[in-house]
Amino acid sequence: MSTTTATEAEIPASRTEADPSRVAKGKPLDHIAGVPVYSWGQAPPYLRTKTQLAADRLNTTEDQEKAPLAYIRTRDYGDVPLHDPAAAVKMKPLPSSTKAKMAARRTCPECGKVRKVILRGPCSACRERAEKERLRLLARTCAGCSTVRERPYPKGHRRCQTCRQEQLQAKRERVEAWLVEVTVCVGDGCTTRLGSKMRARAWLKERAWLLNPERTGVPDSSWWPDWSRRCPPCATAYEQEQERQRAEYQERYERQERERAERERQAAAARVRWAAEALVDPDVVVLDTETTGLDDDARIVELAVLSSAGDVLLDTLVDPGVPIPAGASDIHGITDSDVAGAPRFSELVARLADLLKGKRVLIYNKWYDVGVLRHELTLDYLDRAAQDAAGEVVSVGVEPGGLREQAVAAASRQAAAWLEALDVEDVMIPYSDWVGDWSEYHGNNRWQPLQGGHRAAGDCRAVLDCLRVMGRSYEKLAAVGGGLDEGEAA
Repeated sequence: MSTTTATEAEIPASRTEADPSRVAKGKPLDHIAGVPVYSWGQAPPYLRTKTQLAADRLNTTEDQEKAPLAYIRTRDYGDVPLHDPAAAVKMKPLPSSTKAKMAARRTCPECGKVRKVILRGPCSACRERAEKERLRLLARTCAGCSTVRERPYPKGHRRCQTCRQEQLQAKRERVEAWLVEVTVCVGDGCTTRLGSKMRARAWLKERAWLLNPERTGVPDSSWWPDWSRRCPPCATAYEQEQERQRAEYQERYERQERERAERERQAAAARVRWAAEALVDPDVVVLDTETTGLDDDARIVELAVLSSAGDVLLDTLVDPGVPIPAGASDIHGITDSDVAGAPRFSELVARLADLLKGKRVLIYNKWYDVGVLRHELTLDYLDRAAQDAAGEVVSVGVEPGGLREQAVAAASRQAAAWLEALDVEDVMIPYSDWVGDWSEYHGNNRWQPLQGGHRAAGDCRAVLDCLRVMGRSYEKLAAVGGGLDEGEAA
């Protein structure tokens, strides 16, 4: 019968156990190009990161960089490669000059000791020693006169005897003044006593924290005793005065509200009258443009001008000279093929100036259309300025300095002068105020969209429709010889 134990039978003598430091502690989570990726603490213990190799004065080789043995997955740094330290090469020793510079950065300027970390001033031991010395000096310095003595002052007040007496005297004076204040009626010119100082002092002693001498502002008017501070006659007079002030404030508030409502009614009547008069004014024209976009450098692709009666004075497509973006075409439906062969804006400037001369030009959201016109006019005048400058260069033979800047500035001034000669009025703000869709977020009435189909002539007709809706009540009353009632206008 054999006497071999079960353990010896399970492990043959010819078989050796694996090195635990080279065996992974867990199964890989994933593989990257066939290389296993382990979670934290599950990779073989002998593998090292580049930071750990550098701490051991080792450098990874090029082969190690290309083919790491494993990865460790981290939350902050992703998958970090692991390398075999046996295949790494040792770092070259640092020069003595470099070591001296590194040591100098870790040397404390106070005690001269070399620390383990880079210092930006004294080391922690020197700072702690300096702080203790500062506190010892502070304990020996009077808080009142700043006199320094050998022994620390009492911690309670940290003052010399003279300053302590002055502090207590000031405290007693404040308490006495407070006692007089709370025991005498606060009415104007009234000297009626409301209670005894003994009662007030007892009330104050119940609140011992108010008597702390370190509280230089105590007691003050925020801590009053639980009794009335006015005698009955003064209390009655005070209530009457308060009631009078409340009534006066209410009357002033109601008057301001009536004045505000009156101003709003007058403004509403003025808007209605303005719209009605614009519809019958022969000097009124409506202008609208369609453009390549909403940017500052957008170009005009369609331009329309209508009279106040709805007659078309100008309705034409305009070749912008640049491709029309698909997003703009989706809105107004004008494409590059539509404007092919259409006149340029420079060909329409003279006709547009004749139509708008001496007229009241109504535009829905005038800031946008005026900006577009300014850009087109600047480009038109810039072309003319460039031609004039080219002729000057040919005649003189030398290109003047700052030619481009001078041309741009001149074109901008000419465009501004062209627009300043117009009498432009906005329709969007009066119409939005007439609708009265108030926005708490913006603090004013919401701008109303123009239902004109996003074509220049259609938008001009939509502007006229807005004016008709606004001025309808005025026209009705004017036809029968009546006046416009402000309540109806609102």
